Amino acid sequence: MKVKDGCKMPLKEKQLYPLKAAASKRSRTEQDWWNKASRFLWFIVGLYLAYLYTCQLQLLHENQLWFSHLTELERDLSFRSESAIYYSYYKQLVTAPSLYEEISTLLRARNINSFQHFSILPEIFLASLYRAAGLKHLVEPVYFYINIVFYMQGIQLLILFYLAWTLSGTPIAGCLAALFIIFNREMGTRAHMAVSLRECFAIPFLMGGILCNLLYHHSNRIEVLFLLLTLVTNVCAAVTWQSAQFIFLLEGISIIVVQTFGLLPKGKVCGLLLCKVLATLVYSVVYPGYYSALSSMFITFTVAWTLVTFIHSGHCDQVKNIYLWILTIGLSLFLNIILKLLFFGYEDSVLMFKYVCSKLGLMRFSDFEILVSLCHSAFQPMSKGTLLQILSSGLLPCYAITIAVFFKSIMAQSQNILQTRNELQSKVQSSSPLAHHLDPMWAYAVLLSLLLGGLSLWTTRFQYLWVPCACSIAAAGVCHSKLWRDVSGAIGVTSSVGNVVRLMSISAIILAVTLKETPTLLSQLRLMKQLHVPDTVMLMKWIDSHTPRDAVFAGSSQILAATHLATGRATTVGAHIEDDWLPKNLPDICERRPGRGV
Repeated sequence: MKVKDGCKMPLKEKQLYPLKAAASKRSRTEQDWWNKASRFLWFIVGLYLAYLYTCQLQLLHENQLWFSHLTELERDLSFRSESAIYYSYYKQLVTAPSLYEEISTLLRARNINSFQHFSILPEIFLASLYRAAGLKHLVEPVYFYINIVFYMQGIQLLILFYLAWTLSGTPIAGCLAALFIIFNREMGTRAHMAVSLRECFAIPFLMGGILCNLLYHHSNRIEVLFLLLTLVTNVCAAVTWQSAQFIFLLEGISIIVVQTFGLLPKGKVCGLLLCKVLATLVYSVVYPGYYSALSSMFITFTVAWTLVTFIHSGHCDQVKNIYLWILTIGLSLFLNIILKLLFFGYEDSVLMFKYVCSKLGLMRFSDFEILVSLCHSAFQPMSKGTLLQILSSGLLPCYAITIAVFFKSIMAQSQNILQTRNELQSKVQSSSPLAHHLDPMWAYAVLLSLLLGGLSLWTTRFQYLWVPCACSIAAAGVCHSKLWRDVSGAIGVTSSVGNVVRLMSISAIILAVTLKETPTLLSQLRLMKQLHVPDTVMLMKWIDSHTPRDAVFAGSSQILAATHLATGRATTVGAHIEDDWLPKNLPDICERRPGRGV
């Protein structure tokens, strides 16, 4: 019986087929190994850049104060204002005979309730780590403290390196973002000037939370791991900085706006918001007595959005989305007012309301704290010098190009969608057509950076959050293949030529930024200064030797913080961090009534 030719594989091809399959499998294995090795090498590059940034901050701190040659008293005086208050708790815990008893004393303190007005958990953790690890004979307590802060800034740079890499798909963007951060250090951190500020501990965790948010959406197989990392970073940020709740609000708004356009599924949005809500709850548990965080705008906004979404489920057009947003904002404000009036009090909200009204010029208040805040440079609008600096470093042009291309892409895609609206509506009813064109990671990152950028123009203090985000987004946008694909299409060249132009242009940008900013950076590193406060040193020595240990001092907040740190004497501190009992009984104190009567 004869077999047809087409029913049986020729013998030669039958023998070659396993060889081809094995070669293909070997090629894929080699490619996987090469990709893993390449990612590992680029990760080492990111670590090296983070180490350089840490060394830069350490050297600047040393050169500005000549810190290594100062006495212990002079080192204490190098911590200014609120930084001195935070560091005083660390020093108190490190030098105490019993760590447990000292923590208990802080919890029971009457003159200043530290756990209500401060977020001193970093100091407690570092002091406990220093004592438990037995580092007393290896490193001085002050160096252990400040080096941990500088290393955290290096970790923040590594996070932003990987953030730019994730957004653009190329590690070159991470290198450019690191250069932007290094050369715009003065606008991106205050760690070398004020080591103990809460933002120096919290902002690295906030940036890590943003990265985990992006990876949580990007990955489907290990999304539970990234959700857990999001929860951990949010908790760490919340317990180290009271203002983290406000950043959670901005992140929540950005996430919900992205979900409104159908770019994110509601399940993942609920997961991200739940992590931030749990972080706020943990903050209220860790710091007893500060339960007003449960009535923060972030909590009420999240609850309002959940209720509105549950009631109005299903597909929404643009008009209905606007209606739901108005309903969510109104319900959020209503819940916030009810919770504060009935349960948690409204003192913190009144202070914020007064500040916002005074800043906008709507009302005038005579509160000393409000007037002091308005005079402080951190609460002033962003200066022209800052804008000129980020302009000359190349950060602002790259950021502006990225934002412009992003919105141009949105407009072009929206126009195409409108032209084919009937066809798309007949195929897809439950999701937005933009979901097939826009990257939700980019939409979330750009929207959050725009919110932070607007607040930075209004209040300088927000620039330490905006500039790091802007560095990553600007670098990712400039290095993104889509930007150069559009450029190649506009000038009419092939994709291969466009890739060559892309690599040459990115290399030129990196080279230009490095050559322009390196001389300025080197001049800053060569600048040598020294802390010279002989009058304050003499005053602290006199207080320590001529006053009783239980003496209480009054004065300006800056000198009081130094007095408390250098001498250990009790102080009456500024209105924004003092116990509520003090201002209420200040008239009796000024009348010099006996202490027992007061």
